Amino acid sequence: MAQSTSAPPPEIDALIRHPSLTFTLSPCVPKFGPRVGRLALTRDDAMGTTGTRITIQMDTPNVFVGTSRGVVPHFSRDHTNGSDAIRWLNVPFESFLEQVPPIPTLQDGSYPLHRFLGFDEDRHIVSLCLRDPLDMREMPPNGNAYVSANCVRGIKKVTLSDWRDYVYKMQPDVVFALTDTPFTSPPYSQKRITKSIERSATWVADILRPLPGNLDDAAASEPHTPRSSRHPLNVFVHMAGGTSLSAREAFAYGLRETLHGPEADAVKPLRCIDEGITGYAFDLAVLRGIKPSPNTSQHQSMPDGFLLLERPEMLQHPEPIVEAPTPSMTGEVASSVLSMAEPSLGPDITSLLKASLGELSGEKPRLVTGVRSPHEMLRLIRDVGVDLFDVGWAMHAANLGVALDFMFPIPEGNAAGAQQRLGHNLHDRVYAHQFGRLAETLGGAGESGNDITTQRHVCPCIACSPCSPTSPILHSAVDQQSHATTGEETIVRYEKPYSRAYIHHLLHTHEMSAHAFLVAHNLAVVSAFLAGVREVCGESEDESRSARFALEVERFSSAYDESKELYIAAKKDWEYVDRARGKGRLTREREAH
Repeated sequence: MAQSTSAPPPEIDALIRHPSLTFTLSPCVPKFGPRVGRLALTRDDAMGTTGTRITIQMDTPNVFVGTSRGVVPHFSRDHTNGSDAIRWLNVPFESFLEQVPPIPTLQDGSYPLHRFLGFDEDRHIVSLCLRDPLDMREMPPNGNAYVSANCVRGIKKVTLSDWRDYVYKMQPDVVFALTDTPFTSPPYSQKRITKSIERSATWVADILRPLPGNLDDAAASEPHTPRSSRHPLNVFVHMAGGTSLSAREAFAYGLRETLHGPEADAVKPLRCIDEGITGYAFDLAVLRGIKPSPNTSQHQSMPDGFLLLERPEMLQHPEPIVEAPTPSMTGEVASSVLSMAEPSLGPDITSLLKASLGELSGEKPRLVTGVRSPHEMLRLIRDVGVDLFDVGWAMHAANLGVALDFMFPIPEGNAAGAQQRLGHNLHDRVYAHQFGRLAETLGGAGESGNDITTQRHVCPCIACSPCSPTSPILHSAVDQQSHATTGEETIVRYEKPYSRAYIHHLLHTHEMSAHAFLVAHNLAVVSAFLAGVREVCGESEDESRSARFALEVERFSSAYDESKELYIAAKKDWEYVDRARGKGRLTREREAH
């Protein structure tokens, strides 16, 4: 077949190479309940010339890791590429908007987002969202055709066409559609809630519009099949509706509703918006009704008290709103909108998630951001069937100097007793002379009797299982000439774990490596925790799976304390250490004397 020598347009070229994300569930899983699945991302090789395909697999439930300007906090690129717990990275794009055009969009070649940020195309799934889902700072209201985003130079307005261009230029593996989430002080009127779900549905449809060109014309002429109806982008949608059950149900209904006329032509060959959606996302910080904090120049991904224990009264408590008909909504959707007034006492988070998922496909992945504890993760797996969680809470604990220490399921031999804490506040002076490993529940690969191949009981992080490079680290062609390879296989030798006393010393001397060790350790603990969840859920099927998992959740809740005392003490100790050697120390010492 003759081939044209001219290069395809950039948009079409990106479409051809865009990876495909599939999700497979184990058989006989309930609509809401614990479930085990597998995410598989298939893409061409980075060069795009060999014709080989690369597949990255993730067993679920699992975690994804948020970044700041494309960097995992406290991690170098080597740490990120070497961590077994990091498979999916999420990049909030708003932090790059200070330049016009944004710097990442200038990267050329295949998979430019991976290459610009230094991620491994063979092992990392990279998603792109506009706003940081954990950033709860107050923001100006969105418009009909733009979203307000926050960067180091203030508020930027990102239009629908801008976002669409950014996505196709950077070619992320997964993209989050824009959503109209208000970041102003609640309560919100019925008119605002209605406008939010209408805008969000319109913006999802916009990212699903096909690209102009022959490829789209050919797809539109094919008979409707699951393959032809699939959109080239892997799109996750934030489920809109706030804390109103009726609003969330109305938004979900709009995704499943068959389109007609110009709306159908805009997303052809999709028959409804939901056919082009890969998965569903939920931001728990918004559902809790946390009052947005004042917008300052200092970025704060998590508000103070983020790790506080969840209580039902933390949800929004708006006064009843006078209901009025919405002229643009008719039929079943109109009847739902009429009852969108948020109740005086908001429903719990589980009910809100079920309201959004009730009429949607149960075969698509469910992603949640803003969880606060492993207890909450277990409840969402048990009651809703969530597949992916962010680990912002674990990284925030590392910022405070907390080394996590828990496991799931609880071993049968453990006797019932007083509840244990979820980790260790290594700022506390009680750890100054403790020379054991960071976690009691997981050992180090270098300790006697442990083997890194038995990953269920070994923490593979750089703090618990440190190992030296088996060969010189080559940074350039000059290094390769200086160190000729012998071709002999080398044996990885693991050293003894770093002790709590050593990390305590690093924290009190303001060494950056302390937080790198703690982030690596906490990610490994959460990864092992979810490996245990998959193990329990995979042992049985149907009703026995749910019953067994519910029993293990109760045992975990009885064994570990979910209260906030650990983080409160760690934050106080962190502030003390920060002030002891920080700016203005000499002035404070003079005032004290």
